[in-house]
Amino acid sequence: MVDVSSILLYLGDMSTIVTPNLQMSHYEIRVADLTAMLNFYIETLGFVITDRGAGTDGLVFLSRSPHEHHQIVLNPDPQNGDTRRLDHVAFRVPSLDDVRIYQTMLADTDHESVTHGTTWSLYFSDPERNRLEIFTDTPWYVEQPTRLPISFAVTDDELRENSRRMLQSLPGFTPYSTWLRAHRSEFTESTNPKQAHVSSQPPDRALPLL
Repeated sequence: MVDVSSILLYLGDMSTIVTPNLQMSHYEIRVADLTAMLNFYIETLGFVITDRGAGTDGLVFLSRSPHEHHQIVLNPDPQNGDTRRLDHVAFRVPSLDDVRIYQTMLADTDHESVTHGTTWSLYFSDPERNRLEIFTDTPWYVEQPTRLPISFAVTDDELRENSRRMLQSLPGFTPYSTWLRAHRSEFTESTNPKQAHVSSQPPDRALPLL
């Protein structure tokens, strides 16, 4: 029987690397008519807005899960016409070491390391230029959008401390668990039937240590 909990890849030197599992997290799409899209996702599907960038062209973050900050990001781009709408697809991994494994595998590929305040992320593209993100969660929340450069070439403790120093002065900085309690109340207190159900399942998000 094939063990689907991990996938073995053989690199050029034939050394075996176990690639960490990827959990689908969210996707970002470019939208021509933000009002119509918001009406659809909020009124029809019951999503709530969790964060919003400044101005008419600010990113809008939406969630339909009491355990997730965002599952969809709407990126206003009225000039995009009928070209490709998908901005990127994001996958979650359990730890910083897992992100570093993928960074090593992508050593010969252009990639970017950033923190969004809520995540430590690695961005890159596949051969057909589809953008991908692999990330692990930080223990914090800050207002979105946030995007700051980082380096994974440090210890976990150093990265946490470096990130904390960058993030602690930003609007909304708080432990993620504090933000999550307020986010869940948007579902439990909602009068919209489509937003009223809260799953009894525990959150998928594994919070790192502060």
